[in-house]
Amino acid sequence: MAATLGDYSPVLSTVQKWAAEFKRDTESLEDDPRSERPATATTQENTTRVHHMVIDDRRLTVNQIANTIGISYERVENILYKELDISKVSARWMPQLLTSDQKHTMLIMSQANLALFETDPVSFLERFFTQDEFWVHYIEPETKRQSFQWKHPSSPTPKKAKVVSSGNGLRFLGCKGHCVH
Repeated sequence: MAATLGDYSPVLSTVQKWAAEFKRDTESLEDDPRSERPATATTQENTTRVHHMVIDDRRLTVNQIANTIGISYERVENILYKELDISKVSARWMPQLLTSDQKHTMLIMSQANLALFETDPVSFLERFFTQDEFWVHYIEPETKRQSFQWKHPSSPTPKKAKVVSSGNGLRFLGCKGHCVH
């Protein structure tokens, strides 16, 4: 065998294993089919289950999905990335997430302040005052890793408000009246 195959000849232990198999009347050296689980876990049923899980909770991890369905981590990754074409992305930081009503209110306030400034620029700042400030403890914002979500290529990138933490665990939330800080 070594003279015929050269560098491609099998090692002695492999040849001994083959000889033992043929002595037991084994006609093929191919692996026997395994009955304990299907050849692949990438079935239509599992693909549908993974898709529904991701749609219901876009922040699930691959491990959580694999443990719930009972298939391997690698199969879940294959289903997500290749079968469903879904990727996990971090939410994009936005300076502020405002509702349309809040945006409209800010526009009206800005226009009113601009009109006041154009009327009397010198005393404009004298008109502003601060009263009844209030500070409250806040909850730490989620990290970038915590904001990861699954998304299809055609769906928009998720957004989250950018929060700047203060050093003492307090945040200024506002004041009554007109404020300038």
